[in-house]
Amino acid sequence: MKKITCVGLTAAGALWVSPALAEKPYYFHKTGVSRDQYMDDVNDCAELAGGVRVPHYTMVVTGPNIATNAIAAGIGSFFVTLSEGRERRRLISRVERTCMADKGYQRRSLDENSRREINRLEGTPKIERLFLLVSADQPSGQALVE
Repeated sequence: MKKITCVGLTAAGALWVSPALAEKPYYFHKTGVSRDQYMDDVNDCAELAGGVRVPHYTMVVTGPNIATNAIAAGIGSFFVTLSEGRERRRLISRVERTCMADKGYQRRSLDENSRREINRLEGTPKIERLFLLVSADQPSGQALVE
């Protein structure tokens, strides 16, 4: 366990996580891949990414006023927790992307219309639509660099 020591609330404010930092939608493409092979590859990479661990930080605030220290530590811990969650999601995404690239898939951007269309579907139709993107002869969207 690592400790973060600070005086005051400035460090807590610096850890704010912005939703604007989220990745744009993407999908993996491999021409002619079979559904079974794709599902096996996705499951392998998901299992691998499930083992991601992030370091845990604890806020330790030092100062002359105990009440202010407690408030600062509480606020700081809240922002540290947000930061740890974001870091975990980032690492899982990196492991998944690297694993799929090692299996021969190319990461491609997903346009907004396709994303909305896929999000409206559920169950088998959603899986069918996604698989059409994954195994298409001519992929749509821009190739994304890892």
